Order: sequence, then C-alpha cells, then structure tokens
Amino acid sequence: MDWLEKIDGDLFDIAHRLKEIDGRYELYRNRKSGRFEIYANGALQIAVPYARLDARTVELAASTRAEYAHKLLARIEDDNARLRRDAEKAAREKIMEKAENAL
Repeated sequence: MDWLEKIDGDLFDIAHRLKEIDGRYELYRNRKSGRFEIYANGALQIAVPYARLDARTVELAASTRAEYAHKLLARIEDDNARLRRDAEKAAREKIMEKAENAL
C-alpha cells in the first residue's frame, strides 16, 4: 500500500489522541484520494471527511466506537423526532392558512 503515508506525529497530536481512543488505531494520509484514513489491524475503519486534522477527527473517532452506539442511535432518534414535529407543525400551519383564506 504505497499510497498510504503513516502519520505518527502531527501539529495537534491527533495520531496520539486516536491511540488513546483505541490502541489499534493508526492514522494515514491516502495519497490517491488525498484524504486521511484511520485503520485498525490493517483494515480501514474511518475515512475522515475533513481536509485538515483537528479535534473533529478525534471526536468522530470517539463517537463511532461501538460502546457509544446507543448514544449515537438516541441522537438520531431525537433528530428524527424533531424533524417529524417540524413537518407536522408546518403541515398544520399550511392547513390553517388555507382554512383562513377560504373564509
């Protein structure tokens, strides 16, 4: 895998902070795609969606851990419930507007 450049040290010490989350994590820069990637035991775990390494990368890695899955699912369910409430409110307002215009 000549296109992968291992990153052991970086400005914000992201590579080390990833090791604190999971000792198997290794940080690479993929020269083909230009993105950063996190591997564990030689397998791609996370393709970092950010152009630069910063705290967001550490937060992303921490939030995707299996032990945090229940929190992630709860956040998704909360967001979906909020979207449903917003859609229902918009539909009610539209119906009320049409009713008022009909009178």
